Amino acid sequence: MSDLSQLSALLSKDLRTEFRQRVLTAALLLFVGSACFSAYQVFFVGKARVNPLVWNSIFWLIILFSSFQVVGRSFQAEMEQRFWHYFYIVSPEILIISKLLYHFLMFSITAWLTWFLLSVFFRNPVQDLALFSIALELGSLGLAAGLTLVSAISAKAGKNSTLLPVLGFPLLIPTLLLVIRLSITALDGLDWSVAYKNMLTLAGLDAIMIALSLILFPYLWRS
Repeated sequence: MSDLSQLSALLSKDLRTEFRQRVLTAALLLFVGSACFSAYQVFFVGKARVNPLVWNSIFWLIILFSSFQVVGRSFQAEMEQRFWHYFYIVSPEILIISKLLYHFLMFSITAWLTWFLLSVFFRNPVQDLALFSIALELGSLGLAAGLTLVSAISAKAGKNSTLLPVLGFPLLIPTLLLVIRLSITALDGLDWSVAYKNMLTLAGLDAIMIALSLILFPYLWRS
């Protein structure tokens, strides 16, 4: 089987497993929906004005915490029941790429859903939809690149759930700072020339984290 066929099969398996386990999918949707509604209740009851900066902070906080729910169970089967099966038939590079793509798709879906719900509960303050969409996708890719390897380390350490936030938060701080700056530019409707530096830096940081995952995961997988 070619590398592309293996990648497609692994990604398809992860997506089928995710949507077959409806309780887990429903829990993620419930978290996103309840977080958006809770934010609406806090500001509506308190009659506080939700300016674009507050809206942006709520948006990325919901995505950040929902991402930990997705990656928390990602490598459990591969590191336990199916470890030896995958060990001999799948290269570690293909496995980590499939997980990274899976996380990227799930984070993107979560981000678009969060954007929709916050726009329903509050007004949509985004003035440059194209730039905000790019920020959303680059941010989702950065979160996926950073948390995929951390999820593998956590599963290898015996499903130690405390490792995810301990290792994940410091690793994601540069990505979060850059994506927040980029999304603020989209919220204010500024010219794209203002966003180019943050956009290129964020894309470069995503590429570096992906490269590190490809380099380090094979050593973790064979250890």
